[in-house]
Amino acid sequence: MTPLLFLMWRSMLGRATGWLRLMKQPKYLVGTLAGVAWMSLFALRPVLRANREASLGDRVANITEWLPALESAGALALVVSLSLWWLWPFGKASLELTETELHLLLPAPVRRRHLIQYAMLRNQWGVLFGCFMISLFSSGGAPDRFVWRFVTVWLFLTLWQLHGRGRGLWVARLQELPAAVAWRRRATAVAGVVLIWLLLAPGIASIAALLPELSVDSAPALRHALSPEQLNAEAPLLALLLTPMRWVIGPFFAGLTPDTPLVGRLASVGWPLLLLVAHNEWIVRSQTLFEEATLEGARQRAARGDAASRFRKVRQRQRQAAPFSLRPTGAPAIAIVWKNLMLVHRTRLALAVGGGTAVVSISAVVVAFTGLPDWLIAIMMVAGALGLIATPLMAGHQWRNDLRTDLLRIEVIRTWPIDGWHLFAAQVAPPAFIAFLYAAGAGGLLLIAGVAAGATNATDFVLVSPGLAESLGVSFVTLLLLGLATALPLVAAIASLSATLQNLVALLWPSWIQLGQRRRGSAAHIGQGMLTGLGLVLALSVGLLPGALLVGAWIFLQLVVADLPLVAWQLPLFGLTAVVPLVVIVGMLTRFGGVLWDQLDPSVELLNSESPS
Repeated sequence: MTPLLFLMWRSMLGRATGWLRLMKQPKYLVGTLAGVAWMSLFALRPVLRANREASLGDRVANITEWLPALESAGALALVVSLSLWWLWPFGKASLELTETELHLLLPAPVRRRHLIQYAMLRNQWGVLFGCFMISLFSSGGAPDRFVWRFVTVWLFLTLWQLHGRGRGLWVARLQELPAAVAWRRRATAVAGVVLIWLLLAPGIASIAALLPELSVDSAPALRHALSPEQLNAEAPLLALLLTPMRWVIGPFFAGLTPDTPLVGRLASVGWPLLLLVAHNEWIVRSQTLFEEATLEGARQRAARGDAASRFRKVRQRQRQAAPFSLRPTGAPAIAIVWKNLMLVHRTRLALAVGGGTAVVSISAVVVAFTGLPDWLIAIMMVAGALGLIATPLMAGHQWRNDLRTDLLRIEVIRTWPIDGWHLFAAQVAPPAFIAFLYAAGAGGLLLIAGVAAGATNATDFVLVSPGLAESLGVSFVTLLLLGLATALPLVAAIASLSATLQNLVALLWPSWIQLGQRRRGSAAHIGQGMLTGLGLVLALSVGLLPGALLVGAWIFLQLVVADLPLVAWQLPLFGLTAVVPLVVIVGMLTRFGGVLWDQLDPSVELLNSESPS
């Protein structure tokens, strides 16, 4: 086991050293500092302040009389979860090891149990981080509470993880045994679960009979029915069967009561520690043939980050589908758009646009006569408004079928016969267009809700006032259509700006931005997302302000100077006027992106980075 512990130590040291080396580059340093600043100012600081003012222990102290009942309820919930888990007939025989580790360790003179133990220990990094975050947010800043919370949460999460891994290996082992032996073991497990529930059922029924009808005043009766004293008196067998589960979660509840002595707290961790050791031995002594399944799982995890991973998931007969027909000759930019659209969707664009328009039109006509419930209209309005606003803003973050994927194949892209700014525009267009389609669908949902709200039987929710539509000289349905026609150009411009900024960042800092389809959640990458989001906000402010001023000046001149009334048919013109500055900004950034592409040196930016992503 010593060589494997040395390997773990060197791996951890190598990760830390690689991270520190990345900090020498200002790009990574700025992203990390921005991520840490965001976590400190907007996440940790408010939560820690709230915990100091009223920590979890202080809040629980006010309901100390509820703790025994909560412990009984938690033990019963644990029994239900475990019994259902063991009735689930599926399990995996794979361990979370990479393909490189398998090629290194399987031929090595390492004992089988040590290899399994190494795989179990590698998973502890995520568990320890989760325990740290839970303890940090729930301890209220008290060191003793933090330490105890960390220990108890670690015990429970580790025990749960080991039990799940052991059950998975046991189920996978059944597939390797003869059918008769596997059937007997499966039947024994099912019979054990059924026997436990047959023993639990009378006690649960007797306790349930003591509960009154659910009402505001039923809380005291519920607390009394689930108390250990009542369980021992009314259902002693139920109390006896729940005792091991109470011991499992007992350390956590022992830390919630401030008057629990240290000796009592330490004694409460004895049973979970014993179970943890037993589960660990159960796993490392497993005879399941995990090698092939682990290797296949490692290859699947590695393939998810490949740009062709989505293509491999597409069925063979669907691989011939394309968003539109690509002619043998034509502009190279069209081929790039065609390729990148297929990274996300292979549905024909004509079918998607035509079908969506038909569905929205038919639905609007139907709800105009039938109406919809008020609660459904409210949900549709909120969902449509959120989709119409958020989707174009997230175009560059949600879809990555652009330079962030193609830069991993820069040696191929460099040979394409296309100007730099044409290539950049072709890379920006697919995510912006997909975001526009989704936003248009959200606008269609909003249109249906508005039409339903204007029906005769819908009175509580009105998207467009009939008086406003009448003052503008059109019906409310026409005003809804004109409002949607006004919003769609703005949606397209904002989506293009969002995608343009993301691709500019990919060219400015190709060794810094996340390349490929996968995303990471480290502090550096959070900082990168913050900086690009801040750039999007600034660009939108600069682009929308001139358009708003132009529209405001137009309205002022028409209403005040010329004394002419506004008409509804001017709304699309207002939208186009507001879009003009954004279009100019996107065009200038596209030209700048073409210059960056022409000047990009892969040997400096990409090959010197630790990894392409």
